[in-house]
Amino acid sequence: MLKFRPQLIFKGGTSLAKVFRVVDRFSEDVDLSLSRSDLGFGDEHDPEQAGIGKNEARRRLEALVERCRRTIEEKFLPGLRQDFASVLGGSGWSLDLDKDDPQTLVFAYPESDATSKLRYIRPAIRLEMGARSDDWPAVEAELTPYAAEDFPGVFAQPKCLVRTLSAERTFWEKATLLHAECHRPATKATAERHSRHYYDLYCLSRHAIGTEALKRGDLLERVVQHKSFFFASAWADYATAKPGTFRLVPGERALVVLSKDYAEMQAMMFGGSPRWDDIIAELGRLEAQINGTRS
Repeated sequence: MLKFRPQLIFKGGTSLAKVFRVVDRFSEDVDLSLSRSDLGFGDEHDPEQAGIGKNEARRRLEALVERCRRTIEEKFLPGLRQDFASVLGGSGWSLDLDKDDPQTLVFAYPESDATSKLRYIRPAIRLEMGARSDDWPAVEAELTPYAAEDFPGVFAQPKCLVRTLSAERTFWEKATLLHAECHRPATKATAERHSRHYYDLYCLSRHAIGTEALKRGDLLERVVQHKSFFFASAWADYATAKPGTFRLVPGERALVVLSKDYAEMQAMMFGGSPRWDDIIAELGRLEAQINGTRS
């Protein structure tokens, strides 16, 4: 599968843990994005191309999603199955398309007695792929798998080089996600397993990465522009995701749900973890800091 490496960018919370070492938690989700250009939707075919109408932009976006789905099903899935089988054999595992999201591959592995007791951690790794995400700015960085950290002698090459979305960009991706959640209608339930995003932004906020990200108003503007087009939502209110009206701390109803999820999430933590109240207090401070920053 090395031939696909130039087409992929590693991003999300797992990149914060494995590449930037900002968070200290396990994640069953691996976020990967395919290059739009490599799928044939760059330059004059880009859904975001200036000057095209809304209908044409929508048509291109729908075609991009379909091309991505087919690429995952017809190329990545059989290629990864072949690679896994060459190492793991033909039984004891499975790799399939997620039944609810055809752009996600689910790698299921056997449970041990220990992991079977940790119900929050599912015995499967989700490769969440897609082509709607942005890839700017990106960095080349080394990554060491968990298994190679514990058993380095087993691996001939314990480290690998990955193209990764910058941590400063991920800061604003997380922040705008929390901003959108603050505008979630009361009729829509709080998303499952979302407390991790609050923890991640807490860690970023207390790190030098957060300090640098706050200087990058251009990154915030790009994230808002990108999400408004590729992840349009009737209620996310991305237009107010700017200094002066930015929100990070949701209402009390959502906080109750998130607090419970965070308690269950402790099974994914490798070391000590901050108290939920401290996370919310830090995000309140960060929210005030963002809103006090002049654009």
